[in-house]
Amino acid sequence: MLVPAARRTVLGVVSAAAIVGLTSCMSQSPDSAGDPALPARPAAVDVGGRHPCELLDTAQRSDLDLRDGKVDDATIGDLPAPTCGYLGSDETVDVNLQFIPVPVSRLLSDPRAVPIDVAGYRAAETVYPSGSYPSCEVGVDIDDSTSLRAQAMATSSNLQRSGMTDSDLCARARAVVSAALSSLLHH
Repeated sequence: MLVPAARRTVLGVVSAAAIVGLTSCMSQSPDSAGDPALPARPAAVDVGGRHPCELLDTAQRSDLDLRDGKVDDATIGDLPAPTCGYLGSDETVDVNLQFIPVPVSRLLSDPRAVPIDVAGYRAAETVYPSGSYPSCEVGVDIDDSTSLRAQAMATSSNLQRSGMTDSDLCARARAVVSAALSSLLHH
């Protein structure tokens, strides 16, 4: 089945907007790595030589309602941000999975970000509500300068038609990033 060009374009535009927003609006606040309210990173995760498109196997993608991933690499602040774009098999929620060169402490400096725990790792969950293309992203602390991030996004009309909400987008982002982290830790 061919994906409508408008859906592919919107996925790319939202990803680019989130990346631009991340790099232009982030404050340079002190590192929150020592915040006792946040879990400590159990161990650094080496992603050298890996790509996000390798992390989810066929069964995981099926469980997460995702089609095969497509390499859609980006840059953030002139640094590579390997990215895999997954269209939703339910045609409601699409997901980007990325290794971004931004520490979770910076993600948590966004006033919309909420600290969460993903499999014992410190993470930031941020909702971007919108009248046209709402999204939720979860970034996991995998080393001092890199986060594993899942962005779940959908058009407002798809969310309304499916009965989903912003919190459902966050649940999808958490599920995807959890599966990807598990793959990184066990391979």
